[in-house]
Amino acid sequence: MGAATDRKVAEMEEAKRRLESDLRELEARLPAPVRSVKSVVGLILGSTVLTALVLRRFRSKRSDTSPRQEVVVRIVRDDV
Repeated sequence: MGAATDRKVAEMEEAKRRLESDLRELEARLPAPVRSVKSVVGLILGSTVLTALVLRRFRSKRSDTSPRQEVVVRIVRDDV
């Protein structure tokens, strides 16, 4: 890699380290009850989405296995 590319990569890594450090600091400043509520909300939301996906999967399987019949309609003209 060239010198300019190396500098950019180093700048991006430094920015990433700063952001991660700031995020850890902000999370540490959150009161414990807020962190607990955040975890519970995430658990409930994740469970709801997973349940919806599982139900959708089972319903689609059940409808696919139902027997199908072919319907034939014959139209007969009287005036011919």
